[in-house]
Amino acid sequence: MIFYAKDRVENIRAGAQGGTGRIVGSHPFAADARPENTHFRMVGQMALAPGSSIGFHVHQNDEEIYLITGGRGAYTDADRKEYAVAAGDLTLTRQGEGHGLANTGDEPLTFVAVIAA
Repeated sequence: MIFYAKDRVENIRAGAQGGTGRIVGSHPFAADARPENTHFRMVGQMALAPGSSIGFHVHQNDEEIYLITGGRGAYTDADRKEYAVAAGDLTLTRQGEGHGLANTGDEPLTFVAVIAA
């Protein structure tokens, strides 16, 4: 199965999960139009604007990975501690755990986000 870049769905959200600023997502499929019989709920190339954040939230019924591709930020893990992240870093939030992400740099914090159940 292939999802072409030209067919991506873009969305812009302000205050994601109670955070600040805005995040832009480019998704191969809309959340309500995901392929049948897959564990993937969401896949997206994301850009978190400077000074913006995704608020701390818990994944009750799924897991999420962030693969940081550019910029720098602060990742809040399930232990509520902040960890510096930059290009090449990967975070994992397991089912029942929480996390958050903030852009601490002067350029967009870019990452690939994957949510699977």
